[in-house]
Amino acid sequence: MNGILNVFKPAGITSYDVIRVVKKVSGQKKIGHLGTLDPLAEGVLPLFLGKMTKLIPHFNLDDKTYQVQARFGARSTTLDREGELTPVPIPETCTCITITTALNGFVGESEQVPPMFSAVKVQGKKLYEYARKGETIDRKTRRIKIHWIKNVACGLPDLSFEVHCSKGTYIRSLVHDLGVQTGTGAYLTGLTRTRAGRFFTDGNAIKLDKIKLFNKIDLQRHFIDPQYLFTEWNQITTHSPDTIDHLGQGRSISVEPDTLCLSEKGKQFSKCLVKDQQHRLIAIGRLEFSQDGHGTFHPSNVLI
Repeated sequence: MNGILNVFKPAGITSYDVIRVVKKVSGQKKIGHLGTLDPLAEGVLPLFLGKMTKLIPHFNLDDKTYQVQARFGARSTTLDREGELTPVPIPETCTCITITTALNGFVGESEQVPPMFSAVKVQGKKLYEYARKGETIDRKTRRIKIHWIKNVACGLPDLSFEVHCSKGTYIRSLVHDLGVQTGTGAYLTGLTRTRAGRFFTDGNAIKLDKIKLFNKIDLQRHFIDPQYLFTEWNQITTHSPDTIDHLGQGRSISVEPDTLCLSEKGKQFSKCLVKDQQHRLIAIGRLEFSQDGHGTFHPSNVLI
């Protein structure tokens, strides 16, 4: 079974627990996703089943949006409420005004240190493997970008806000750094991923409890048409079995003008998909034009 499914992961389980459920319903063993959510977190977890896993690289760098809950007055070994908490005084200088000002200061590009309890690999081991042994090691900073922070609600010791950030941003670290910057401690108490890229939102995500009741046909009905994810790309529609066979072998094909629908970006935009007469996605790749206007499609990912 091949498809794309946007699942709403509940808090209290791992991302792999979600995948395990979908594997059981679908019978498909090969499933990938667009970014792990910690057990504490809930929200959007897009899954790619079977051959659709080939499409993951086209979305894996997309930005994410989160709803964040934090608490001041303590530091956590894991930077969230699941770790060991150490109380820290909240000074008089730490007010909702100073917190909001400091929080807005994180907007833009910066360097962030990954938390010790994370899956980042150092010297062949994941950081959490060191952390579970009580070890702390040096970590390289990562370049991240906070696009915006809004809907800030402060009522000390609690804080909530919405953040739109680049892939690889650790919200736990953001909250911890905010506590340090305001002269106290802060840790994550709740996290909801509301959006992954342009197309996967909490509005079109399917609850896991609902999926548990599905059969294979029910599951397929909730698959996202992959063409919906490539609306800005050029499109080729082929009716030729020979052309489909060539693409299945990973070979480039000549493009007939009557099979091509250019995007608004025109011939200068090389990204292109190929679908068959049943409108099923066959391949994605690069469209190239010669000086005489002849078009050639070069597949990068074949889905048949």
